[in-house]
Amino acid sequence: MSRNFDQAWEALVAHFGAEQVNGITSSRRQFGAHLLPDLQATVVAEIGSVASVRLGVHQIYDQLPLTISSLLVRQGQYTISVTPLQYQDMDVGEAEPFAALNNGLWLFHVEQRPVAVLLSHYTKYGEGTFAQVEIATLPDPASLAFARGFLAAVQSAGANSTLYRGKVLSFESGSDYSGMKAAMQVHKLPFIPREAVILETATMARLDRHVFEFDRHRDALKRLGQSTRKGLLLYGPPGTGKTHVIRYIASNLPERTTVLITAEEVVYLDRYMLLARTLQPSIVVLEDVDLVGRSREGMNSPKTEVLLNRLLNEMDGLHDDADVLFILTTNRPEEIEELLASRPGRVDEAIEIANPDAACRTRLVSLYGESIDFEEGAIDAIVTRSEGASAAFVKEMVRRLAQATIAAGTGNRITVATVESVLGEAVGSRNRIGRRIVGLASGAPERAGKQAPPFDSCCDDL
Repeated sequence: MSRNFDQAWEALVAHFGAEQVNGITSSRRQFGAHLLPDLQATVVAEIGSVASVRLGVHQIYDQLPLTISSLLVRQGQYTISVTPLQYQDMDVGEAEPFAALNNGLWLFHVEQRPVAVLLSHYTKYGEGTFAQVEIATLPDPASLAFARGFLAAVQSAGANSTLYRGKVLSFESGSDYSGMKAAMQVHKLPFIPREAVILETATMARLDRHVFEFDRHRDALKRLGQSTRKGLLLYGPPGTGKTHVIRYIASNLPERTTVLITAEEVVYLDRYMLLARTLQPSIVVLEDVDLVGRSREGMNSPKTEVLLNRLLNEMDGLHDDADVLFILTTNRPEEIEELLASRPGRVDEAIEIANPDAACRTRLVSLYGESIDFEEGAIDAIVTRSEGASAAFVKEMVRRLAQATIAAGTGNRITVATVESVLGEAVGSRNRIGRRIVGLASGAPERAGKQAPPFDSCCDDL
């Protein structure tokens, strides 16, 4: 087929034959638009080395799905034109973006039998964007068998999504001004080494036991008939490093796909859970779960309760052999719904990420001030001055100290006097909001509000 075509129907008629084109049969499969790169790669691989013609086809409306039948319309406003091939770069977390085809029609022969494959996308109002693959053949048994095998490969690609496996994903909308737009974001998180996680020894031991040891032993657990589904709650005041801990976990479990859900994105929970089930073993991260999972008495609308119920049902609905690790975080554990926080199978363990003690603050200063020369006694002064402060406060104070020594023109040396001046200003602030911003308590202990409940059980060390 060497001639050029203006309309899609002309190409299909020439390919199948004028007498046979009306007798073709087709079947299609639909997927989330984020799977478009996987689907396209599979289509290309399945066609392989067979000589084929690939055409671009015009989509009149994004809300109107393209089908083989619609391509055969021969007159009127819905006639589909042949266009140049159009691509959109999609970030799939690799060094180079994936050149995803907007709409493509492949025409080829398998053992002299004509076949057409259509890859396209469409938008359904209120539900999102979808990709679809359709194959059309003549109705003879050999052609139909080829079509079944082709669609089975396409379905397998959608079910396994090798391009996204082991990466950090979300459906959040956003742009890094790269010009690439996709239905799903691939987050490029930095690798966090163990030495960059400054927590008390007992807390690190619990993370090791309930995250990393659990992950290493999940095959053995399956052999013993035990569940590989697990839920963790990380709780503590703002600025203690809960998000940092999550990044540490995600970057040190590279075989797991991490799915990030913000409180605002919980309305799309079914999409996220489908993604997590598809890309097992996976981690599902829901930060600030108190905004969704707060106690029923504290809910301010029926819609909030619906979201909580959906979250609980999703956590309950996974089979015991599901390789899904839930990690929930909250700054306000006292507001967490009791059913969410205490029932095994939803949250199996709660780990406090507390404000750093003196030993941890010393390590934090050394970590954040690695390029700074501290005068003898300067680090001790920082640790003393920052009693009860968060890790975020320590990080900010090291930055302020660095700025102070730059402004003073003393190179990279921090003196005790500089510490007293800089930290004295922050600690001595009478501005309640200002103190909270840098991670200090807003007032005396008796006015600090409700304390966190005793999540840690007596069995933690078993």
